[in-house]
Amino acid sequence: MVLKLQDAAKLKEYIREKYNQELHLHDTCSGQYFTFDTKIKGIDKDIKNYLKKIGKTAIFNDDTSFTVE
Repeated sequence: MVLKLQDAAKLKEYIREKYNQELHLHDTCSGQYFTFDTKIKGIDKDIKNYLKKIGKTAIFNDDTSFTVE
């Protein structure tokens, strides 16, 4: 599933404000995924909670990347 660009922009802003971390959006023909440069304790849980509020689920592939369903 793809996160709408306006929802992705809001998530990026939220992460930047809360963690001073840049969230990168990768939108390719095969799908969409997100990465950040450094693992920060608790950021995965916070992203999951944020996306849950808009009816989405974050699936973390490793410590610094995830997709949205």
